[in-house]
Amino acid sequence: MTIKRMRCNVVSLGLFLFLAGACLGAAESASAQDERAERAETTTRPNPEELEASVGLGFLSSPRPYVGTDPQAFPIPIVNIKYKRWFLESIRGGYTFVQRERLDARAFTQVRFQGLEPDTSPFLEGMETRQKSLDAGVEVIYRGRPVGFRVSALSDVLGRSNGQEVSVAAITGAPLGKTLVLVGFGPRWLSRDRADYYYGVRASEARPGRPQYSAPSTINWDLTVSAIYNPTPRWTVFGLVTRTGLGSSIRSSPLVERASAYSLIAFVSFNF
Repeated sequence: MTIKRMRCNVVSLGLFLFLAGACLGAAESASAQDERAERAETTTRPNPEELEASVGLGFLSSPRPYVGTDPQAFPIPIVNIKYKRWFLESIRGGYTFVQRERLDARAFTQVRFQGLEPDTSPFLEGMETRQKSLDAGVEVIYRGRPVGFRVSALSDVLGRSNGQEVSVAAITGAPLGKTLVLVGFGPRWLSRDRADYYYGVRASEARPGRPQYSAPSTINWDLTVSAIYNPTPRWTVFGLVTRTGLGSSIRSSPLVERASAYSLIAFVSFNF
């Protein structure tokens, strides 16, 4: 296993971009703004009574903040299926138990790729592997205009970290022709168990220059900029850049040498 600092909520935000409300440039009239915003929202929000499926191929560049590690890049398959209130979106799947015009609530499970592999850096030798896991949780999405919100809560269900996280994101955007540009920003709280599992140093792992460390709960701050381009009704080109400001307990870990981390995900998909 390799260290994959791909944060699941980052990918989830990218896959849920259609949930944000839209705003337009000041040069347009108010009536034109409303017309284009309604068109953008209609085309990006699926019909819950129809089966929808898309497949594609993407690319992920994932930073690893641990001392002596390098960013990692690898291809990712894109498989999205929606039928009524059930959904599968590559690394996650679940059920939408509340579905309103501007408000959704979902229960879901998703893969957590975060981990630590000692052989990726000489500094990490003697550390025990921190494994991937599976999270389960709920999220509530409000598609407001000009600002929408997403609140989610996740918990480890495989007993790897036994930790939780809660995130809140405000999202706004502007449709520019066939492209929808969105910006999201908000905090993400990590419980003590989750932060300590991935960034703590156990007594058996302590070495000169790597003291024992127990990480308390912390708050990261995520800033995302994304774009969705639809050259035709069936093709989608997507890109997402995320900057994560690491919380104080993570920055204080002897395993970490950066105060922030950047991720990039891009893909092309075909809608059947």
